Amino acid sequence: MQGLTLVWWDLGRDTSCTPAPVTTTEGRALYTPQRLFGEVGSSSDILTHEPFLERARLQREQERDSSARLALGAYIVARLLDRLLSFQTDEHSAEGFRWQLESVRRHIDELPPTEPETAHLAGIVDAIPAEGPPPSATLWKSLTAYAYFLENEARFEESLEVLSLAVRAQGVSLTPMDFVSYALLAGRLNRRLARWEPATSCYQAALDGASSIGDQQRALRARLGHAHVDRALGNLPRARAEVEKVLAEAVKAELVDVQSDAHLDLGVILMLQGARTESLEATYNAFRLTDDPHNRMRILGDLGYGLNESGYYDAARLALEIVAKSSVIYLIKVNAILELMQLESAVGNRVAFERRRQGAKQYSSRMTPSMLVDYHYKTAIGLARFGQVDRALERGQEALRLAEHHQLNEWYFRVERMLDGLRRDSASASEIEAPAEADATPAVIQMETGLREYASLAAI
Repeated sequence: MQGLTLVWWDLGRDTSCTPAPVTTTEGRALYTPQRLFGEVGSSSDILTHEPFLERARLQREQERDSSARLALGAYIVARLLDRLLSFQTDEHSAEGFRWQLESVRRHIDELPPTEPETAHLAGIVDAIPAEGPPPSATLWKSLTAYAYFLENEARFEESLEVLSLAVRAQGVSLTPMDFVSYALLAGRLNRRLARWEPATSCYQAALDGASSIGDQQRALRARLGHAHVDRALGNLPRARAEVEKVLAEAVKAELVDVQSDAHLDLGVILMLQGARTESLEATYNAFRLTDDPHNRMRILGDLGYGLNESGYYDAARLALEIVAKSSVIYLIKVNAILELMQLESAVGNRVAFERRRQGAKQYSSRMTPSMLVDYHYKTAIGLARFGQVDRALERGQEALRLAEHHQLNEWYFRVERMLDGLRRDSASASEIEAPAEADATPAVIQMETGLREYASLAAI
């Protein structure tokens, strides 16, 4: 089924041998679940699996019974795994575990069979041994695939919970390479939740682990993760310097995928620094360097953003509509819809702006902190452009509150500038004024031609 096609690094290799202990220079264990997720069972870090219950509650309120039962299914599977990983060997406990397993299995059997999440949950339950530990390799691989599925659905807190279970289930068979891959994913999830300290800690764990086994590709990805955090916290010069170093090393090592990621990151930083032409070139280089369909959509979203910000509206609309119409994951699709909101308000198409705004609103309960700030920010800009200044101020204040709450410094200052401009004079607010439609340069014409060919070949 669709939900079982996610990929995990090196799943086919033999992990039956326990790796030799590796420590840092301070003598701390390098490859442990505790380094990524804290001590399970402590008062501050014990897994409660509340994100699943919260999803179930929200789905119930929206009268989406099937979705609520899926969330509840994920919760009871997680509780069952907690029991497996703290298994008591006495007969009474073992009998209780078997009873709980059968109860969970009955619930999963009643879930909608066509849902990808059902397939994930069923695969996990099938891999749980009725006799108790040790967990099988199939179990932690299934959990890891489920964590990726939840990430692609923008359910980042849930993904972190499942990822922690996967690492614990793998236990003594956790290899250094697996640890690094887990650490990179944990860093990315924490970053998307605007949890900067845990994200930095996980990226450092990934860098330490990758460096210890000589894995240059993953080490460079960990350094890009650090640069992501710097960028989000507003330190653009340090982020740019690190990305440029990573790019140079990736070129030297002929690591094409890392080159593409670094070009993409550099494009975002350059745009934030006001170097729009260089940003577009860097982002287009990222697009040319990748063959992965998922990454292409992700990059097209960023390219559409850059073209929109530069006033190349026709090319921007083409790139963004390719993404919005594709079967790409939720996160990338919604970002494209948000950018189309901005574009339609820039060209003065109020009907299209409202249509895009309503399309984005239906996803608001699942948006990441930065996406939610962006949604309110772009709504405020659009309302102001159409003369609804009071409503724009209200939406801008909400964006500012969220940015402050989640310590999104770069966003905070940007929203604050927009609000200050609106209060002074809406007509002269620099954050509100859309760039005049620009004449396409030869480079932009080449991009647009290439995108039309791509859309035609992909039947989008």
